[in-house]
Amino acid sequence: MRSTLPQHQTSLTGRGGVSPHIIDKKPRASARGGLHITSLDSIRPLVAQAPSEAKRKRSIKYVDVRVQITEGVGSWSEDGAPKASSQDWGFSLGVRVIAAKGIAASGYYGRLLGVSDFLHFPQVLLSAIDAASQRALANSLHKERFAQLMPLGQSVTPTELARIDIHQAIVEAVFAIDPRNITPDFFSNFVCEAGLRAKRSHPSIKKVEVSASSVISRQLFSSSEGAFIDQSSCSTGGTVFVLAQNASGNRPVDLYHHTGNQLGFEALSLGKNAHKMTLSQFARQIADEANTLSEAKPAPSKDKPVVVVLDPDLVALFAHEIIGHPAELDRAIKMETGYAGRSWFFTDLQKSMVGKKIGSPLLTAFSDPTLRGGYGHYLYDDEGTPAKRVYHINKGIFQDFLNSRQTAAIVGAAPNGHYKANDASVVPLIRMSVSAIAPGKSNPASIISDVEHGYYCVGHRIPSISESRENFQIAPRLIYEIRHGRLGRVFRDGRVTANSKDFFNSIDAVGSDFTIFPIPNCGKGQPMQAKQVGNGGPTIRAQAMIARGV
Repeated sequence: MRSTLPQHQTSLTGRGGVSPHIIDKKPRASARGGLHITSLDSIRPLVAQAPSEAKRKRSIKYVDVRVQITEGVGSWSEDGAPKASSQDWGFSLGVRVIAAKGIAASGYYGRLLGVSDFLHFPQVLLSAIDAASQRALANSLHKERFAQLMPLGQSVTPTELARIDIHQAIVEAVFAIDPRNITPDFFSNFVCEAGLRAKRSHPSIKKVEVSASSVISRQLFSSSEGAFIDQSSCSTGGTVFVLAQNASGNRPVDLYHHTGNQLGFEALSLGKNAHKMTLSQFARQIADEANTLSEAKPAPSKDKPVVVVLDPDLVALFAHEIIGHPAELDRAIKMETGYAGRSWFFTDLQKSMVGKKIGSPLLTAFSDPTLRGGYGHYLYDDEGTPAKRVYHINKGIFQDFLNSRQTAAIVGAAPNGHYKANDASVVPLIRMSVSAIAPGKSNPASIISDVEHGYYCVGHRIPSISESRENFQIAPRLIYEIRHGRLGRVFRDGRVTANSKDFFNSIDAVGSDFTIFPIPNCGKGQPMQAKQVGNGGPTIRAQAMIARGV
């Protein structure tokens, strides 16, 4: 059978100043006796057949299996000095079973595995399927008993999966520079150089931390319905943290930001990312911003709405926090609210914002895993559903939620391919993919030049959002005053705050400068899963209040 390992591999010689003698010519083990993504070839037939074999057992209605191997290299530096580096691999397994001895219910089993498990994988897989089956059967019986309790028992429903088209497919990773060919020493030197350049850029820079990784991952998915997806991807990114303080000893400024792409090492070494910068250039930019802010005055407080222009980087966070999270159907119907909260788009199955106006006619927002440019790209989710674009808002009208097959069955919708986990060993959740506010037709420069007085907000920091996302306070990295259509002085420590619906209805200009950015750590679930996603948007103009403080 054909491997998912791509055959095209670009030499590093002469690319971005990279020297060939520090790069291995062939992929090698990340640890002695370790596994590679090609190791999955030998167990591929077993993974493909196991769910159908397991479904033959009495009371078992459905089985799916996920098996994953990841290889990669990572490094962390402080002030240009190495702090840690790694070259490692991971191997994991996840099984879902739906059984019906009483009312149909699901059971999950997941494990992180090692070399010994790989050598005895048939027994490991059968044991995992058996454990998930026993859990599903126990849940089914408990559901049946609880259903007898009135009136609460009336709320118990069988676990059902909405129908999907069944696919068999191979999806190969896209890269020019294979992460498996990068040595830890080279990667550490690369990260240290980026940190050192930023540290030496200004006397005000007191501390710089840079961390980065480049990984390749392959997952096999099979189901008792006959689906078999062999899907691989690359991911490379780096995070920069900078602390600055001016000579007067004013309050320190701390900034952080992330860049990367779903590609090989070229995402950082050749600037193949949304910021179009190498990791070193990107670290220098964040240091420049921190230096500027170390001399800036605190943002003014405006307790009435003022004109604000948001750059694409900040708009991408709005797409994530205010639209993407509350558009996840599991949190909307309160299946998963412990960490992520609820949704301002949904009250109950009879009352929601579907079909209602929640924003300006200029506002359209969607999630689309087929898009590239940041993270969050895939062609099939973790239950084999083909990826597709989902419009959350279309010309100001709320339209649809992200779903799984189970939640789609509950609300009578078609599955749309957004059931994902950050690793095969954990239970998938409904997650954003590439979630974005769509581009408009306005010239971004004109959006600013048409403002008599307002504020231009650039980049983002940690947001503060209400539990259901109906209002927000989001801190940009920099806030520029706009006077007579021109950018003026820059402020620090400011927040943009508004009621979400009021803000979206106030949008009066949407730029054509659409960009997709990488988000490395979208958190959801208990225990929390931190997942890479993509978020995008253009420049927009609206009205909000400005608050002081971060």
